[in-house]
Parts: sequence; C-alpha cells; structure tokens
Amino acid sequence: MPTTRRHAFVLAQLALVACCCSNREPSMSNPPPQPILGSFTPLRGGYNQAIAPGERLVTLAMGGAAWWDGDVAVEASLPPHVPVDGARWTPDGKSLRVGLGTLDLAARTWRPEPALARFGEVGPGGESPVRQVAWFADAAHVAILRDEAGAQELVIAAAADGRVRGRLAVENASAMVAAEDRVLVAARELLVVDLDGKVVARPAPVPDSVTRVDHGGGMFAAVGIGGAVALLHPADGTVLATWDDHVYDAVPVERGVVVVDGQGTVRVGCLDGGRLRQVAEAASGAAGHIVIQRVGDRIVVASGTPEPVRVATFSSPCDAAQGASRART
Repeated sequence: MPTTRRHAFVLAQLALVACCCSNREPSMSNPPPQPILGSFTPLRGGYNQAIAPGERLVTLAMGGAAWWDGDVAVEASLPPHVPVDGARWTPDGKSLRVGLGTLDLAARTWRPEPALARFGEVGPGGESPVRQVAWFADAAHVAILRDEAGAQELVIAAAADGRVRGRLAVENASAMVAAEDRVLVAARELLVVDLDGKVVARPAPVPDSVTRVDHGGGMFAAVGIGGAVALLHPADGTVLATWDDHVYDAVPVERGVVVVDGQGTVRVGCLDGGRLRQVAEAASGAAGHIVIQRVGDRIVVASGTPEPVRVATFSSPCDAAQGASRART
C-alpha cells in the first residue's frame, strides 16, 4: 500500500476509535452524594420509650424490648420495674446493659446483675427505689439514681462487684446520661459528675428546667422544657452552643446535633463557631411523645403513632461544615 494511502487508512481507524469512545456511557466512579437525611420509613413493631445508642437498633419500654431480624420485630420481656433509659452495649456487642441487669439478645432474656441487686431491693410497699439508671461507655460502671422517702441519691458503682465509687445527694433529679467517665444529671441544677461522685461542673448558661439529656459525638445534650438545647463538653461542662428551635428531644453527633420537635420534624444543626447552624430537615411522621437516637448510619425516632418506630439514613455533614468555618476565618 502506498505511503499516503496507508496514512489515510490509519487516520480513518483512529477517528473510528474516537467516535466509539465518545459514545460510551459516563463513568459511574463518582455516584451522587448521599443526602444528609433520607426519607423516614416506618418499621413494624417496636417500643417508643427509649432507643439504645450504638450500631444495632433496639427499642425499649417498661416491660419490654424489641429489635429486628430483617423486617420482623423480635421481642423480649423486661421486669416492669426496670428503667430503660441509659442503656449501653457490652464490649462484644451481643448484650445490652439495661437497668440493673443485662439483656442477652440471642437468648431473648434479661438477667439481673447479682452485684447490683442490693441497690434495687424492693421495699415493703413493693416499689423499687431505683428511679434512673445510666451505664457508662465501658458498660462496667453504672450511675444509679435512688429515691427513698423523698431523699434522692446518685450512686456510682462497678457492675462486677458492686463496689461503690461515689455517692452524691441530689434534689429534684429527673434525667441523667453517662459518657466515658462523666454523668450529666438534670436535677435542681444541671450537674456534671465524675466516676467518684464529685461535682465537676455546674454548666451555664443552659436551658431552663432540663428534662431530656443524651450523649453522642463526644458531647452531652441538654433539652429544656421551653424547647432549647445546649451542647456541653463532658470533661468540664463547657457550653459549646445553644439552639432554641422548639426542640422536644435531641441527640449529639460529631460537631453537631440532631433534634426533633413536637410535630415530628427532624433537623440537623452543625457547630459553626459558637452557634448551631441548620443544614437539613425532614418530616418523620412521628407525633406525641417522641424520642430520637442515632443508631449506626441511621436516625431513629419513636413515638406514640400506630407504627411507633421510623428510620432514615443519615450522613453527617458537620465535620465538613467545621472545616469550611475554619477556612472562612
């Protein structure tokens, strides 16, 4: 083949290859970003008093616990006097510390911790003195709020042998939650208490009449009866930010918070300097008494609706928002 014809042939082949390549489907290596909050989907069954934090979804109420095997709810009974707020998973992730005992999910059985039994001994009237229980993150220590004849006492004990680490008299305590080595107590005043029962801080300013508390993302959250929420640093009780947004319940996440109002609207706020900035919201369909929790990569709400438990995917943007905030400054 003459040289000029050979060159023309090669050029024609290259043009054909380029045309074929240009008609290929676009690369799927960069899928669309996941929304901050997905749509809330109801589950069948479940309870609406408390939701355990962690990677596996377990809902709780006085007298029962429920979790899911696929789409099917699995239930276990709890003694009627067992407080269900403040639950924590054991390190192996197979059992849940609830009240003064442990729920074995495989066996669907709750058993009392023998070393802690003396703190919950029922009196002559048949009533337990235990009002609240909050397990620390190690699931080896527990904070117990006891009330005998109107005198309230916070007791911090080791689960293995019942050894008391500390005691603290409190007044009008209504809620508490524990972290790694601190417990936040909503009493006559908001208190941060260490493992030895010593008051570390009296955070201020905080919402009036705190009724709900939670822990997550390395922070405490305190919700006041008026609908404001404050984020606190557990180590020293420093108030990081407050948000007055008709909040009914709240769960802290890394560098932010997820809240739900009385109409079931869920909002995500990220720390931006010394304030919280809303970055997402979604209607959950929850109504009435509502609790909210982060469970793995989902936000879960539970309420008094016929289908009490609703879940949505969650992708927190707050770390990125904090980075943008630093870049602006």
